[in-house]
Amino acid sequence: MENIITISFDDIDSQYGGCTTHFTGIFLHEIKDKIKLIDYPLLVRLNPGIPWKTRGNASTALRFIYDDPKEIFEIAKNLVDEYTNPRPPSPNKKPGIVITQGNVWEDENFKNFYKKALSDVVLLDEAINILEKNKVLYYGGKGLIGATAAQGSLGLYEPYTFELIFYRLPDNWNKDRCVRDDLVLKIEKSLPACSINNYDYIKEKTSVKPNGPDPILSGFRGSCEGLLWKYESSLCETPHFALLFRSNQHTSYGLFNDAHPYPYRNVEIEGYVSNIKILPKGHVIVSLNTKYGMFDISFYKDTGPLNEAAKLLVNGDYIKVQGSVRPYFYNSNPTISAYSMEVIYVNQYEKEFSPRCPICGSRMKSLGHNKGYRCEKCGFESKYINKLKIKIDRKLLPGIYMPETGELMHLQKEKYIQLPILTSLNYVNINQIFKVYANP
Repeated sequence: MENIITISFDDIDSQYGGCTTHFTGIFLHEIKDKIKLIDYPLLVRLNPGIPWKTRGNASTALRFIYDDPKEIFEIAKNLVDEYTNPRPPSPNKKPGIVITQGNVWEDENFKNFYKKALSDVVLLDEAINILEKNKVLYYGGKGLIGATAAQGSLGLYEPYTFELIFYRLPDNWNKDRCVRDDLVLKIEKSLPACSINNYDYIKEKTSVKPNGPDPILSGFRGSCEGLLWKYESSLCETPHFALLFRSNQHTSYGLFNDAHPYPYRNVEIEGYVSNIKILPKGHVIVSLNTKYGMFDISFYKDTGPLNEAAKLLVNGDYIKVQGSVRPYFYNSNPTISAYSMEVIYVNQYEKEFSPRCPICGSRMKSLGHNKGYRCEKCGFESKYINKLKIKIDRKLLPGIYMPETGELMHLQKEKYIQLPILTSLNYVNINQIFKVYANP
């Protein structure tokens, strides 16, 4: 039987630049003539609420056939050291490499670790414990968390998407990226419903260009891998190379759990609205009475439609919120930053108004509890007139409310996209997923 190897990476980037996916492309180029890929390169997004992440909190993995894992491991170590030497990591970050043999994505230890890393906090000791228990080769520090999680990721019968990433020539790093918004929009309109989070129709601009000094020119996401190459024509600078990844991003797989809301955990929580406060900058704080106690849910202004829907909530509405628990309190309650909201029940309520005078039509004034009303204009008085009760029409409807496209978290699923499911691994032609445009 052929020897299946999975090698995974994390924390190859730093605050000075670099990128784990960029390194993965360079590493694949280094070994591509030795191996036979049995899956697309994997781009594995992890818990977006972790504060010590770098940018998108992504690890990567390659699955392939080769006879000598130790040889591949040594190539990877040397290349990581060379790649990170001019860009030292942050004090609490250090690259991680893990290499395994066999169908590791079916191993319950790695699968459970991956699922926890999607929605919760995992420690380096937990990762090392699994690696030692399974007697696998590994190298590095904090990056071993993401690299270990990637080993158990994107197994069979899990939803997935694709991302086609174009990388820049080194001479263009730290310069403005050149991607034409008008051409991205034109391509977007020509595709079937398989493009994901590539164009923000509210802000009328692309959401494919990162910020910062990393070497990525643009990343195009969708469920139709072959059609993503059409976006190549929207680039107005020559890329260095491009690589097509299979990914868990925009699947919502394992992202939220109905669990006690501890800091940095992603949760799905529901309850009754008990108070709404709109802050001066437009952020909305909603107090929610849940089975775990009272929590303040923050709906930030830049989430667009989600924020606007939160402004329409009233006391007594019943909602379900997906979000990340923050390590601070707004009032006296723990805070959860909302990623999405489902309005389950809209409270129908009435407002009371002082009655109109039956003689002159002016608004009457109360004489006290159960003492009736008097019209100050014409003097008419009666103790038999009651307050008017008027049912208020609600502008908020039951349903799911999401941020605008460009503000979706990497792991969040778009509502209407149908995602493929992998049922078996097959050989992948490297030349169809990896393209070099120019020598650096």
